[in-house]
Amino acid sequence: AQAAIASQSTSAWASCVALFSVAAMLLSAIRFGRLPREIVFAVAKGMYGRSKRCYRLAHRRVMKELDHMYFLRHRRPRDMRTMWITRINPAAREHGLVYNRLISGLHRANVHLDRKTLCTLAETEPVTFKILVDEAKRIVYPRMAGTDRDLSQF
Repeated sequence: AQAAIASQSTSAWASCVALFSVAAMLLSAIRFGRLPREIVFAVAKGMYGRSKRCYRLAHRRVMKELDHMYFLRHRRPRDMRTMWITRINPAAREHGLVYNRLISGLHRANVHLDRKTLCTLAETEPVTFKILVDEAKRIVYPRMAGTDRDLSQF
């Protein structure tokens, strides 16, 4: 019975050592700037032609793909910010204020809302957005002391 337990423990130990050595190999390869074959072919799975079978071609293609994914991951927030601004600007112009004056007026009024929230308010809560635009207008275009407003248009 002890022989069976000893053989099980040695096989478990051997599999542990094998797993550790594979992990160490992968980490050492990555540490020295070389992607292991397993990772390269895992990323290259689904690509066309020999670039999914030949290591040299797959490595080039995978590095280009990983570089492209990195670039897109960092471009996405810029694109989202641009989209929010292009939606806020016409909503602010409907109420007689351009985008940059709206943002500067909100900042000077200590209204700290990001562009994503402003975009959501402009689309779903027009009354709340109008209140924010009026607050920005009040700060950007202050009334002069002693001058009354012209109410003849009302």
